[in-house]
Amino acid sequence: MLILLKQSIKTSFILLLFMFGGTNLNAGNLLFYKLQGNNLNTSALKYPTENDTIKANEIQNELFTIPKRLEKTQISFRINSDINYLSFDHFIRNDAKKMFFQAWLKEKELERLSVKTDSLRHAYTAAESEKKEEISSQILQSEKKLIQLNQEIPALYENARNEEDNYWRSASSTEISGFQEKIKEYADSLQQIATTKNEQKSAVNPEVKDTIVLYSPAPQVAETKAEDPLGIVYKIQIGAFKGKIPDTANKLITKLSMIRKIDKHIDSKGVTIYTTGNLKSYQEAVTLQNQIKQEGAKNPTITAYKDGKKVQVDVKPENKK
Repeated sequence: MLILLKQSIKTSFILLLFMFGGTNLNAGNLLFYKLQGNNLNTSALKYPTENDTIKANEIQNELFTIPKRLEKTQISFRINSDINYLSFDHFIRNDAKKMFFQAWLKEKELERLSVKTDSLRHAYTAAESEKKEEISSQILQSEKKLIQLNQEIPALYENARNEEDNYWRSASSTEISGFQEKIKEYADSLQQIATTKNEQKSAVNPEVKDTIVLYSPAPQVAETKAEDPLGIVYKIQIGAFKGKIPDTANKLITKLSMIRKIDKHIDSKGVTIYTTGNLKSYQEAVTLQNQIKQEGAKNPTITAYKDGKKVQVDVKPENKK
């Protein structure tokens, strides 16, 4: 009878421990060992401490830091009608700062790539026939990257703005006014630095007035480009629309305008025509037409112009080579 009573008490203790939940599981195991009559070295047990929790939070919330050489970079990032950031340090939320910095770096990459792509286009025009295919491939790769960057950058900026705006929407008027004063002082300090630099520059290189010019510079000769004997230029027509432009066509033209110059004019019949390119040979027009197709245009056509007017040109097979 005594044995059954002892076993019943032990079972009740175990049930109570499970009812209190998993947080007391280690304690439950310890008591179970004692009830079984086992000796347990409690000093060998390792329980989570407050320091362990702090370390875990530090890893999870590790701050994103701007590289030192870029810390003082001036920016201008409008969050809402009341808040405008002028420095990376003005960001409140870590994720927002990281997204903004990623977008900022991609924007710099976009600028460099745009210059490179323009250089490739100029190189393509002047290149020999055997080199044009290679350069054309490089241009297409650059244009694909330009399109990708033009899609990623606005999204990152918008996400960063929304993160910060969510914070300021819940901020008190006192906090907002205090931050605005901080921004004003920062802007004033930047203005003061710029004024001081200009004054120092003027002191080193003072402007000399009423100078008598004792020589006349040689007249500059304007650069002239070799013109086609017939005065024909080829363009790639992306679309022609009378009335409102369809949404799909508008999106395509907007995308193409990010990577190349798009010309728009209205003809005598009121049709709005979108073209790109200004090429001297038919073969170059064919190459550009293929590039435009790969960039998303379904039916780009080669059109010829003379003196700004569209003309019909009979292209012989040997001229197509």
